[in-house]
Amino acid sequence: MIKAYYTATNGATGNQSYMDIISNNMANVQTEGFKKTKAEFSDLLYTNIRGAEGANTELKSGSGSKINKADVIFTQGTPVRTGRDTDYAIMGEGFFAVQFEDEIMFTRGGAFQSTYFDDEKYLTYQGGYVLNKDEEPIIIGSGEDMEPGIFGFENNGDLVQAGNNLFRIANEDAEYALMENTSAAQGFIEASNVEISEEMVKLIQVQRAFQLNSTVIKTADEIEQTINTLRG
Repeated sequence: MIKAYYTATNGATGNQSYMDIISNNMANVQTEGFKKTKAEFSDLLYTNIRGAEGANTELKSGSGSKINKADVIFTQGTPVRTGRDTDYAIMGEGFFAVQFEDEIMFTRGGAFQSTYFDDEKYLTYQGGYVLNKDEEPIIIGSGEDMEPGIFGFENNGDLVQAGNNLFRIANEDAEYALMENTSAAQGFIEASNVEISEEMVKLIQVQRAFQLNSTVIKTADEIEQTINTLRG
């Protein structure tokens, strides 16, 4: 019963983490350029169990599973027309670059704003400067290059979510470069790539798994209490 208790506890913990991932995906179904996260599970330690006496068999008993990693799925969302001059949607791969003090972050969200700093009107996102292809802040009405630069990575796994629909570089050796053949459509934004029906199905499945594990935990605890009572 102790093994059943811990196996079910591991399962319930993994289910809870999975529900958090699904909930975050569903909460961002209307967030422009949002990329959903997919969880991958791995088995925990297996224990060898000797078969019945005289039988030349060996059984394996698992200890449940856990979330091994959570991958961001970078498939493109549907372009949606807004008509706003400060909105851009990347048509293809790549990211917009946004300067925050001494750090450059990246995003697929293109719902930019025009913000005044020191009597100049800049194109901004989440309080940071949107950069052009020369990695310079875009000044609106300056006559200079006003189109946001689009930058790509050899491996998008070098990016981690930083909140506010932004990514930061997790691998200090990661390199990015201007994507010459990728364009941004002005007056559009990219919709989230979350499919609400798909996430609902996953949520129902994981809720049922969580309930099953919770039932096993409760039953194992009750049996253990009964055994302790009989011993007394």
